[in-house]
Amino acid sequence: MPYLARPDSASADGVVLLYLGDEGVELSETNPENRFSPGWIDAVHALLDEVETSASALVVTATGKFFSNGLDVVYLASHLDAAGPYLDSVHALYTRLLTFPMTTVAAVNGHAFGAGAMLALSCDSVVMREDRGFWCLPEIGLKMNFTVGMAHLLRARLPYQSALDAMTTARRYGGPDAVAAGIAQAA
Repeated sequence: MPYLARPDSASADGVVLLYLGDEGVELSETNPENRFSPGWIDAVHALLDEVETSASALVVTATGKFFSNGLDVVYLASHLDAAGPYLDSVHALYTRLLTFPMTTVAAVNGHAFGAGAMLALSCDSVVMREDRGFWCLPEIGLKMNFTVGMAHLLRARLPYQSALDAMTTARRYGGPDAVAAGIAQAA
């Protein structure tokens, strides 16, 4: 499950890192792609509650190969009756980061796909690795629709042409390409 780290242990109100994976392992055995299971979303909210008034900045990152591969499609396929509330909880997570009362930075360490790519955009700034990992919206290839909230997020956070290209082509952007497209501020 996601966890917090405070790199500056001398200061309780410094920068806090929110890791999306399991502590102490490169890849989680139960959620290696940091997908948004309902429990995972609840855990992230609980951690955000913990740092909301006790830090000066929040860095959202992960370990291993994946920043986040987004929606838990296995959960979603087996709980179609809960799709509405599940997607509402995903939107609530985006809203929480968009309105978080401190500077937020997505340090994209690996692949950020679909809802995970949108999670990165919910932060104030996005920094990607130059050498590995892609930012991608694969929904068109998966024949999945963007929710209204997701489409608004993408159009608000990206230059128009970049949003159009990303949403309609499933293009994979490496760090330098993401910077050129206005997806990330640095690689």
